[in-house]
Amino acid sequence: MVHYAIIRCINMIESFKIYRVVNDNDEYKLLPTDSVPGDSVCTVYIGGNGIINEKRATRLGAIVDKEILRDVADIPNYVIMYDALEVADNRSERLVEMDKNADNVLPRTDVSAVIYLNEKNIDVAYRRRVLPLLINNGPRGIWRIQFAVEGDNEEIVSRLMQKINTTMRWLNFDQGVIFATLNMVLTHSYQYTDFTPQYPAEIFEKILLPRISDGRGNRIDIDTALRQIRKINLLAQCHGGHVVRVMEQSMTAAMKKMGYTETEINRIMSQVLVAAYAPSCAMGNSKFQFIGFMSIYDYVVDVPNNWVFRFISDNRVAEADRFSTGVKDWEWKLPPMFLGGRDGNIFLVKQRFKYLDAPNSIGREEHNDLHYFPTTNATDDGKLLGTLAHNVIVNGIRNSLTQDNRYTPLPPIDELILDNPNDAKIKNMFMKMTASGNEFMRSVYNYARMHNIEIHPPYQVIPYSELKR
Repeated sequence: MVHYAIIRCINMIESFKIYRVVNDNDEYKLLPTDSVPGDSVCTVYIGGNGIINEKRATRLGAIVDKEILRDVADIPNYVIMYDALEVADNRSERLVEMDKNADNVLPRTDVSAVIYLNEKNIDVAYRRRVLPLLINNGPRGIWRIQFAVEGDNEEIVSRLMQKINTTMRWLNFDQGVIFATLNMVLTHSYQYTDFTPQYPAEIFEKILLPRISDGRGNRIDIDTALRQIRKINLLAQCHGGHVVRVMEQSMTAAMKKMGYTETEINRIMSQVLVAAYAPSCAMGNSKFQFIGFMSIYDYVVDVPNNWVFRFISDNRVAEADRFSTGVKDWEWKLPPMFLGGRDGNIFLVKQRFKYLDAPNSIGREEHNDLHYFPTTNATDDGKLLGTLAHNVIVNGIRNSLTQDNRYTPLPPIDELILDNPNDAKIKNMFMKMTASGNEFMRSVYNYARMHNIEIHPPYQVIPYSELKR
């Protein structure tokens, strides 16, 4: 089993550049710009952390122009280029965010790379995450994790250490081992801000803040904010999905500070369309209209804190074993699916591209290929995924083009995927994909329950006293 150690986000060059993609007779170039105008209809591409040179950024901009915008309108098309984003292990910040949103994912309990703690969740997090590790693994369980603390660090860490001390005494650990474990907890606890780099907040200020403020830190009228925020369409890939999710937090905080009500905040943020290919981020509870498009054979986003990916990984291994031993019906049959709502708003297929020679042998384009039209080596499912992503973005832009005189709400997902004259066919397919997704998630939850009982059999609830201030 692979264990992913958390490495704090340090020594990071937190810089990025915004470019407008300029097309001159199919010769593409990048025009640097300081920000994105707050009242224009446009697309903004936020790619993975590998977008570090103009050549690749230009290629991505050309793909959007050729495969999407030419179907709709000549509108500004921007690409955000990460200028040498250096993170020792950029999974760390994503894992923190995923754990922070653990109400809407199925967290693993056998190996935890990070545990998010605040004043409200410490008791639940301790019972569900820390206690099983102590019961089954002792100090080794604590050694594998780090704590991201948001709030009063001293108070929260003190409460955590009190609980661990009480548990280990009840389990008859040696006093020296207890002391070493508590010291480990102390040295493995960091402020949540250590895992939250600045560039997502800065990107928010450049591309979204001008659409909801007057430029002097004041709110604007709700109708204008709705129209302007609906004019922008975000395309994300891999780490870009995580960037967008962190941008949400910045937007929520900024709108509260400007005096927007909770209802207004939710209404405005729901009009931000994000079409994300292979997003490596927390899914399922976004305030934006965040729609993911993923393949289960994309190993790059296989982060270890969601039972969905654990279930998929075991089935991939079993499929490869059946193939290698000559079993006749070796293939894992998995239809295209839609996992809605709290399960992520994800369109999920087994694989976008054909096997090179055997199961699990698929090129890196499964993750890296960003085309919005089917390519020659695509499977039927891959073509379907590309078509759905294309339709979502095209329909989002068409909606944006109606916002000049009056606000028109963003259509729901089951309308964004439509493509007249094939609406009836797509609606029927979406119903089947939703049903397949529901069945898939039932299998995942059953797998999670069975595996959790196997690894962590029911244990006696250990009483502990609360630390008094």
